[in-house]
Amino acid sequence: MSAATKKTTIHKYASGNTGVVINDTDAGPYSYFYDDSKKNTLLASFAPQGTGFVNHLRSSKPMFTASKTTGSIGDAQGNSLEYFDWQPKRPGLKFGPSKPQKMYINPCLSFFLTDQFDMKMTFRGTNGFHEFNVGKPSRPSYLDRIMTKTLTGHLILDLPKTTPTLKQRQTLLAANPAAANMKKAQEFGWVLPRASPSGREYAQITVQDDLKPVINGGNADIDRLKNFRTTIGKNVLGLKTLLRETAKDPNASVNLGGTGGTGELGVPPSVYKKFVPPPPLPMTVPAHKLLDHITSETPSQLIVVLCSDRGPGECRKAERQFAQIHKKTNTFLKKNDIDPQKHDFKLIVSDNSRLPDPIAKKYNFNVLPMYMMYYGGKLVMIGDKFNGYSTMKEDLEIEIKNNVLRARKNLFLPNDFRFIDPRHAEYKDV
Repeated sequence: MSAATKKTTIHKYASGNTGVVINDTDAGPYSYFYDDSKKNTLLASFAPQGTGFVNHLRSSKPMFTASKTTGSIGDAQGNSLEYFDWQPKRPGLKFGPSKPQKMYINPCLSFFLTDQFDMKMTFRGTNGFHEFNVGKPSRPSYLDRIMTKTLTGHLILDLPKTTPTLKQRQTLLAANPAAANMKKAQEFGWVLPRASPSGREYAQITVQDDLKPVINGGNADIDRLKNFRTTIGKNVLGLKTLLRETAKDPNASVNLGGTGGTGELGVPPSVYKKFVPPPPLPMTVPAHKLLDHITSETPSQLIVVLCSDRGPGECRKAERQFAQIHKKTNTFLKKNDIDPQKHDFKLIVSDNSRLPDPIAKKYNFNVLPMYMMYYGGKLVMIGDKFNGYSTMKEDLEIEIKNNVLRARKNLFLPNDFRFIDPRHAEYKDV
């Protein structure tokens, strides 16, 4: 939808042909520049935001084009000479034209380009010389109000006389009785009374007459939202029931209110995604029985332990990765007919959800999930990261393989290993 034209200004050549037409609208000026001929060929046009074009006189090929984000310069044969962005895409990149441009369109019409905010068209007609700024309007700045600069570097600005000074504002504030009450409230730390959960205090509030329509309209909106929420809840409950019934019958189609096709939505039942349960976790052992259980395991296996609080968040993510590795290992063992007791490693989940946590106390850690690897009852590795920084499943698999080799070389951590608390660490511990 185009903006309504408030005023149209026309400038003509000496021959009487129309040269420039400026349409002033609410959005800004739309500028049109024509050739000095009977055909009145359009040579240039610009919108209020600095977007437009300038064409060559004889070939009508683009001499300059500008969009909201980019600009380009071309020759009379239509070849692109320079293409640039108006704003840098990242710091340090060059933007805008490589140098200021002066383009002579015809003897009376010229175009000057510096940047997106400094684009000018000049026209010499019957009424003399005219200059039109066709670039993007720049935002007002305090630099536009500079009147002079003092020897000390201070700027004298041309500010409106109605703006009160700091002393005037302080004087007006001191004359206001409410200001004294506010100062007293700040001095004694007074606070507004809090409303009770029942909201019985609101019944004592009297609403002014001019605010009653606003309050009533707000209450009506609240009632509509409550009804809308209730309707959504009923629809979701009905949809859950329908989906459960559909899951029992693989040949049924889901009715969600649409039309056409095999089902009500035109989707055949064969493409419905069925729920796939996550792979089961390895054996789970309570934290207070973990160390006794490790000593009873096969001494030639690396026992990989995941300490988890069994809650959502990072522990749930770690359990999912652990279950995937467990499933992958079991598939490999069954495919190659290998006894699980003779495999290189075994996975165990430690339930550290109950307090006090004996494992966290023994090794002095308070971060979960935590991974521990034992070989023959001796600690090989403990930490919450793999390869120094990672928590990915692939890096955990690599960490397991590396610690199998470390264990077979008898590279273990000390029996009394504990994480050092940096708040109580001494220089010899660092």
